[in-house]
Amino acid sequence: MGSGIMQAPLIDLTVTTPGGPVSAIPVRGSRSHRQPEDRSAPGARSYAVIAGSPRSGKTALLNALIRRAEPAPDGDAWLVYRYGDKPETHAFVPGHREPRAVAGRYVPAQREPRPGPVRPARRIEITHAASLLRRVALVDTPGSGGLDAANAEIILDAAERGLGLLFVVDAAAPLARADLDLLAAAADRVERVAFVLTRIDQHDGWPEMLVANRALLASRGQMLSAAPWFPVSLEPGAVFGVAELRHELETWAESRPAPAGVAAATVSRAGDEWQELLEREIAARRVAAVQRVSIDLARIHVRCVQELGSGDGCPALPHVLDRELHALSVRTTRQLHADTHEVIAAVFTELLDTAPDAVVLARVAAAARRAVDSLREDDRDRDHALLLTATSAVATVAGATAVDNLSAVGGAEPADQVLPSLGIALNASCYALWQPKVAPGGPPKHADKKDCRRWLQHALREIEVEVGHELGERYAALRQALVIIGGDAVDHGVLLA
Repeated sequence: MGSGIMQAPLIDLTVTTPGGPVSAIPVRGSRSHRQPEDRSAPGARSYAVIAGSPRSGKTALLNALIRRAEPAPDGDAWLVYRYGDKPETHAFVPGHREPRAVAGRYVPAQREPRPGPVRPARRIEITHAASLLRRVALVDTPGSGGLDAANAEIILDAAERGLGLLFVVDAAAPLARADLDLLAAAADRVERVAFVLTRIDQHDGWPEMLVANRALLASRGQMLSAAPWFPVSLEPGAVFGVAELRHELETWAESRPAPAGVAAATVSRAGDEWQELLEREIAARRVAAVQRVSIDLARIHVRCVQELGSGDGCPALPHVLDRELHALSVRTTRQLHADTHEVIAAVFTELLDTAPDAVVLARVAAAARRAVDSLREDDRDRDHALLLTATSAVATVAGATAVDNLSAVGGAEPADQVLPSLGIALNASCYALWQPKVAPGGPPKHADKKDCRRWLQHALREIEVEVGHELGERYAALRQALVIIGGDAVDHGVLLA
């Protein structure tokens, strides 16, 4: 296969802009410096997230990167492309215990009446035999909702846990406010950011647009202003600028060395101060987490009520609410993760002779996860998903795969994640609840917006109660785990984790 660049570009792509030359500008006859293709498949977190405003060319770019001609699945799901010798498609639907194999092109639930309750997949995974996918999986973000607050939170969470963010910009217009807001947050959270300027073959003034976009990013931090730009054309038969981008993504997948640290950590002669500190930290963080969820749910209520008063009204409510609850899930899980590591650092700084380094903290986190798993005295799985039903109750589906079906990206949890992720979604019945009812021989009967608002208010109240209970269990488990690890360290005079 070729490099993806035309043998004779139609335009001169060599340009210098303020802030330095554009990275990876393709020139006549250029080729990417590709690594050998017999590398093993990427790990669960070896993926790059491709994001951008709707209709910016994200999906066309991804297809060009992996040389895939088939159309992308329809709908609002996240699309994850992984390496596979045989093309396969699996839909991950909240409420199901296992992913569903799809024969042919995936067609999601539509927003029109149809027999039986259905709900769209949160994620669709597609295997494809592209050499790039051996090194790095690619994630295409959904277009529905654009870069609103909920989608932005999910995108940032996925990019933060992956290799980086590939942000796609149409050469026809400068970066919008929503783009800049997301990128400003990414500068603080994401390890790598690169930009792709699409449709340059359709806009002769693309170099000026590139200069304007760089100027917009100049005041938003060194990371964004120094990030590379890749101008590309994706027209069939006239694709160029893609091979260098493949090479950039391959460099992202290079392994990073593990941090060095001390082999042993001894305990100080302090008394029970570490236990008192642990109790205070856990109590304060649990209360703060529950309060944050209450505030978040109040904001979600406002956004959903606004949707009921405009746009598609009641039929769109499940789609909007599910996206908001997805964002709430990743935001709350991220806070749990941050709280866990901050509590570990505070307690073991108090407990040990010297401040713990990254390796010691990682050892404690791994031991804490084992302890959390062993502390369950009932038969409940460590992982369980929360599903909102049409009766505005919250049901539970247990099992790691049930939780994985709620994820935008999928794969194993990070190795340093101590507490189980929080996952919330709507079940299939919620999607059928507010669809217009078709009477034989008569016009469709639409749902009453007052009924929608009452259901929404009651549903969010139930979610608040259930999430509060889930958070209480998680912080209690963290406390117990650290009491065990710290107690063992005190008894033996050295950290055994």
